[in-house]
Amino acid sequence: MKLYVILSIILCFSCTIHAQIINNDPIIEFGPQNLKMDEPFTISVVVPDVENRPSVTFPEIAGLEKRSKSATSTMNTVGGKQIVVQTISQQYFALKQGTYIIEPFFITVNGVKIKSEELTVVYSPGTVSNAEGDGQEDAVVPESVNNGEDIFLSVGTNKKAVFIREGFALGMSLYVAENAPVQMDFYQVNTQLQAMLKKLRPVGCWEENVGIEEIIKHRVTIGGRKYTAYNLYQAQFFPMTLQDIVFPSVTLDMLVGAVGKTGEGKVIKSFRSRAIKIAVKPLPPHPLKDQIAVGEYSLVERLSSKMVYPGESIRYLFRIEGRGNIAAIPMPEISTNSAFDFYPPDVSRIIKRSSQYVTGEKSFDYFVVPRQDGTFPLGRYFQWVFFNPKTAKYDTLISQKTLQVRGDDYKLGNLSLHGSAGLYDNLERLDSSQEYFDFKQILKDVTNAVVILLLITMVWIFRK
Repeated sequence: MKLYVILSIILCFSCTIHAQIINNDPIIEFGPQNLKMDEPFTISVVVPDVENRPSVTFPEIAGLEKRSKSATSTMNTVGGKQIVVQTISQQYFALKQGTYIIEPFFITVNGVKIKSEELTVVYSPGTVSNAEGDGQEDAVVPESVNNGEDIFLSVGTNKKAVFIREGFALGMSLYVAENAPVQMDFYQVNTQLQAMLKKLRPVGCWEENVGIEEIIKHRVTIGGRKYTAYNLYQAQFFPMTLQDIVFPSVTLDMLVGAVGKTGEGKVIKSFRSRAIKIAVKPLPPHPLKDQIAVGEYSLVERLSSKMVYPGESIRYLFRIEGRGNIAAIPMPEISTNSAFDFYPPDVSRIIKRSSQYVTGEKSFDYFVVPRQDGTFPLGRYFQWVFFNPKTAKYDTLISQKTLQVRGDDYKLGNLSLHGSAGLYDNLERLDSSQEYFDFKQILKDVTNAVVILLLITMVWIFRK
């Protein structure tokens, strides 16, 4: 009987401890499964509460071609603690229309395999207009002196000149003509890539890259000729100093042999890229030109209430979203004033890194307490200046919200209509016994109490 009780206590103790463990296992998510021919099918892996980007290897799917990959990090502040969620996404494009039954497969995340469910993807004819554009104006242009060569290595960019702190894309790929009379294999590719990237990564630049755990190939047409491009490296760079950037020539060794030859029939052949230069331009004269962000941004804002009383707290969200170096977006400058108390904001951000550009948003959630009554356009206090490289002009995001703050006379006269919403309203009549319930904390306290009770019970049983 005693043994039975002890085993029951141990089992209960284990379940109690397990209940307190937060599940941070990666999960697999799928994009839409009814698609047009020019739309990608997307598989994403979401890894919660991880600071560093995980290494993710996506499967090969018959009939679908791997293309662009993206990495999104979401940072939120919860209870004073920063929580980061990493999402890695892989796009697949269909080679022809039809129905694709994708059997369960494994995705490797930091060396651990996770299994997916079976699903069906349907590709139908037609195209879909993309409101954000297809990104062709930002496509990385292959740099080569190939002049029709069968094989060439290219280090290319999507811009020849940028403003300081403006982003540009860099890509390194090996191009092999589809009718090239050769067979090739990669030779010590990881060692070579490390040496090449050491030469390519420029000093004085902020780097945002997708991360390449595998070499992905796709078909392209250059000068009317079809090639297979093997993507070796993709990144976005933001120059932080006013000096031109030079990417030197790099060399990739490959095992090459004539069609039909394998093994000993192949020899090492080197392919060299061209050196390229990016001109970095200064910003036009402006008092804040050394401090402001550079990019294409817009404002999203939200006010928890349009009308409040003096002393009543409200929340105001100032969200900057668009294309640029999202991580480096500075906080809006708010001057000290007698009308409001502005408390330091909770900051959250979402950064999406793709092969062409970096997009996302950065949010500043303010706790605001008005001191006096009146009508206050928040544009007086919330303005954010940035430089738009597309227009080559400075721009300002200005709040369009207006806050009505009404005094005591208005509050008392309209109490029956609007209720008591102020921070100090009817303070003398408040029931102090009605406390705020933090259910997570209550569950944790109850769980800890149960654990202590079980330990005491176990000690009591052993003493008997």
